[in-house]
Amino acid sequence: MRYGYFDDENREYVIDHVNTPVPWTNYIGVNDMCAVLSQSADGYVFYKSPQYHRITRFRPNAPISRPGHYVYLRDDDTGEYWSISWQPVGKDLTKAKYECRHGLSYSKYSCEYNGISACQTIFIPLNEPVELWDVVLKNNSSRPRCLSIYSYIEFSFHQIDMDNQNFQMSLYASGSSYADGIIEYDLYYEESGYQWFTSSFEPDGFDCLRDRFLGAYRDERNPIAVERGECTGSFEKTGNHCAALQKKLVLQPGQDIRIAFLLGEGKRETAAPMREKYSDPANVDRAFSDLAAFWDEKLSKLQVNTPNQGMNTSLNIWNLYQAEVNIMFSRFASFIEVGGRTGLGFRDTSQDAMTIASSNPEKCRQRIIELCRGLTQQGYGLHLFQPEWFDPEFQGKQQSFKSPTVIPTPSMEEKVHGIKDACSDDALWLIAAISEYIKETGEVSLLDEMVTYADGGEGTVYQHMMRILDFSAEQVGATGICKGLRADWNDCLNLGGGESAMVSFLHYWALQHFLALSRFIGKTEEVEKYEKMAAKVKKACNDNLWDGEWYIRGITGSGRKIGTHDDKEGKVHIESNAWAVFSGVADLDRAVKAMDSVDKYLYTPYGLMLNAPSYTKSDDEIGFVTRVYPGVKENGSIFSHPNPWAWCAEAALGRGDRAMKFYNALLPYNQNDKIEVRQSEPYSYCQFVMGKDHTAFGRARHPFMTGSGGWAYFAATRYLLGVRPDFDHLIVDPCIPKDWGSFDVTRVWRGAVYRIHVENPCGVSKGVKTMEMDGKTLSGWIPVQKAGTQHSVHVVMG
Repeated sequence: MRYGYFDDENREYVIDHVNTPVPWTNYIGVNDMCAVLSQSADGYVFYKSPQYHRITRFRPNAPISRPGHYVYLRDDDTGEYWSISWQPVGKDLTKAKYECRHGLSYSKYSCEYNGISACQTIFIPLNEPVELWDVVLKNNSSRPRCLSIYSYIEFSFHQIDMDNQNFQMSLYASGSSYADGIIEYDLYYEESGYQWFTSSFEPDGFDCLRDRFLGAYRDERNPIAVERGECTGSFEKTGNHCAALQKKLVLQPGQDIRIAFLLGEGKRETAAPMREKYSDPANVDRAFSDLAAFWDEKLSKLQVNTPNQGMNTSLNIWNLYQAEVNIMFSRFASFIEVGGRTGLGFRDTSQDAMTIASSNPEKCRQRIIELCRGLTQQGYGLHLFQPEWFDPEFQGKQQSFKSPTVIPTPSMEEKVHGIKDACSDDALWLIAAISEYIKETGEVSLLDEMVTYADGGEGTVYQHMMRILDFSAEQVGATGICKGLRADWNDCLNLGGGESAMVSFLHYWALQHFLALSRFIGKTEEVEKYEKMAAKVKKACNDNLWDGEWYIRGITGSGRKIGTHDDKEGKVHIESNAWAVFSGVADLDRAVKAMDSVDKYLYTPYGLMLNAPSYTKSDDEIGFVTRVYPGVKENGSIFSHPNPWAWCAEAALGRGDRAMKFYNALLPYNQNDKIEVRQSEPYSYCQFVMGKDHTAFGRARHPFMTGSGGWAYFAATRYLLGVRPDFDHLIVDPCIPKDWGSFDVTRVWRGAVYRIHVENPCGVSKGVKTMEMDGKTLSGWIPVQKAGTQHSVHVVMG
């Protein structure tokens, strides 16, 4: 069954059955303040850090996701009350009509009940740390209506540990007060620990204490203040705190009214000008329009029109949105990753940066520099680190007094872990991120920028790249295959100090990126050195990793090969085979056999499994993966992140029908009518889908915070549709299903607009017969054009 539909014109997903099997979430905010909200307005807000600066409380992994950002309405004539979002009151859906529209950095909740229509739009303006609730009420009945409206959020103790434990301290660390229509929340143990909540109206009542507003033995479903119709005016130092503002309204038949609630960062005096500004609906509208323009500009960089409507909706809106959310907020804020960690994961951030170079080159560049600073002189990346630790311009703002809530400042030994804690793949991803950024922007000068290393010293970005490649060349086992170290991309596949096939293929891929860049800038000496290194890597891979029908996954510390035809469990793995082909290590015959094996052993109607059959017997020489339930996460699930690698591999082979088969299987859009199986959002790639060795085969889990969205965008646009930049030209090299007659791509590259129309009269999957731009024949690619110009490109496949 379905719970909603895609509204492409408004770039929204509309949830018209709000009782979804699990919360369906969205991300609000694009800068320092962010909120994670569900279809019922459950969720939380944080400022810069979800771990150390949480603003509102959230109770993870509870039967119902609460609390949230709620607006209650009460009919003061009858005493009946409800909420604008379906939860928390949860009115009978046969009597009340509820809807949620998740858009790009906003969510809109609406209800029609008892003759009243109401809408609550939540968003955060581009450059202000304030969350706005734009609320509209209308009386659709034929009589005057006496209503009360109430806001509700519950304040956090800022730090996640303080929110979930040690209440003997945290309950006495905060206070609240009310003055001039503004609630101020004060974390007494923090010099800058202040938030405020206000509204566009003069309140008729307020509560700052959670337990006074909700009442004893009650919760958000039935607050005593709403039931009675009066707030108590509570506030206090110590305790649990909330922001509840009440206003009594009389609406005449047909009359509507618009009000705003505001949640902001800082002391009370910062709230007053914000309150004045956003009491004017024109300023609310302007802020919302600015947010829409922000996303217009990003999405306009690449738009497609293909025979596959699911691909169009996903690439034009939701894939890029998911990728941007990941690069903005890293991976540690969701209903699953609830802020217990913070910072940048090296491999995650490198890939995220690579996939959004066209839409967000500034953030891509920022992340590249931060990652270079997180690289050690030896050439491995810090698996997880705070970029502020290594920012020479960062001034650590220490409090003037010692407090248990101060963000800890680790020692150098804690910041920079040794090689025993290094993941062998982490830094290699940065090579491609740098290369793709330069291809997108043409900023070759980035390579000469001096950047520090995490453990001291400095070098150019280009020198950082060489350190990474040299490290992987040095860290090899007896066969010449890269060591797995603590783990490779699959954190649960540890190999007991053995060797990782995937990392050697990834090393070769990174070398190809580096060599192309070095040739372009004329680094003859480096080209010679790293061509020899690449040849050595390729030979070692082909000599030691081929198993007759596919490539093995690795070699344990004792020398046992993993992922062979003799293995009853973990026989075939997606990572090693997709990368053997996509990297260019495999020759054509082996490449075809390897990907045929992927199709034979790993394909399901919901995507490609990570490995098959799943492990059922513990084997610590292979790693923790053998202790994960079969069909779950790293052990035989449909792990979304590596699926696009297989699309790229099939595109490299020119097999467009197979590539699209794999693409369509994983595509969330295609599961919109299968929510009884999928359960999770159909507008977001999830981290994984339960594999066929699990009883919940097809159930998707952990949305948004995964590299799947970025890789799906990167693979589909650059290798299936085939439009990708090089250092001095734009390539159009599609790999599509044979029955596609044509498709269109509009691509902005270096300030020029290219409207590309591709025809496929011969029904092929790959091969460009002719290419013209503005009526003139091109010799295989599109040269760089002047910024501000527009061009028509006509491509005929054959």
